Amino acid sequence: MAFFHLDKEKCKRDGICSSVCVTGIIRNDEERSPYIDEKNVYKCISCGLCVAYCPHEACYVENLNPAQFSKVDFNSLATPEQLDTFIKTRRSVRNFRKTEVDEETLNKIMDNVRYAPSAKNTHNNRWIITKSREETIRLSDLVIEYMQANVYELPEKDALHYKLLVRAYKNGNDVIARGAPHIIISVLPDEYAWKAEDGNTALAYFELSAHAHNVGCVWAGYFTSATRKYKPLRDALGIKDDEYIAGAQLFGNPIYKTRQITSRKPNNITYI
Repeated sequence: MAFFHLDKEKCKRDGICSSVCVTGIIRNDEERSPYIDEKNVYKCISCGLCVAYCPHEACYVENLNPAQFSKVDFNSLATPEQLDTFIKTRRSVRNFRKTEVDEETLNKIMDNVRYAPSAKNTHNNRWIITKSREETIRLSDLVIEYMQANVYELPEKDALHYKLLVRAYKNGNDVIARGAPHIIISVLPDEYAWKAEDGNTALAYFELSAHAHNVGCVWAGYFTSATRKYKPLRDALGIKDDEYIAGAQLFGNPIYKTRQITSRKPNNITYI
């Protein structure tokens, strides 16, 4: 079976697929028909650009499943103005409802996360998601345990901060999970060169997709730092020694909605 599937009746020999091919393995024969030489098949990274950009739906590669293709409805795309508003109304959420995010909504969010860019289309992310508030609290307890165990090894300023957090947590103030029912953690192989970039890009996609589905998020800095260093917490999550934590986010159904777009610091840009 041929690796590169081409519908010759649909193909207009316009060279688009060969032009956008990331690895340059799609070539054009003397009649301008695209093809992939068998010796170059291993170079295909299954990015799908040949399919995405072909206006004639004339080709695909064996690594892709045509049953999962869908045609773009350009009328459903957000306008620049709509996208501006969408991005500017995303805020870090720290006030969550007790209700858990329903499975259907979470599945839709995670389906969008699959489309985050990654180096060479590797998509090395492994995801850990708590399904309940109780599980999130159990992990938060381990974060506090880590802080208590390491407070005397920190600089004085950081040690004082940890002490205050531990005291607040024990007094019933959830300074770790902010009352969120869920936490999501991005895990990648530690030896992977682009683990930080790919992991955090995917988390950013999660955050924006969650916003589109009326789910609130906030980056979980305390949780991330503890998970990188504290073995009992890593063991509780099933994270191996050769795995890297790119980051984590708390999420859930927000109590409040953004009503106004506030000002922000101006960009610090150097044009060269």
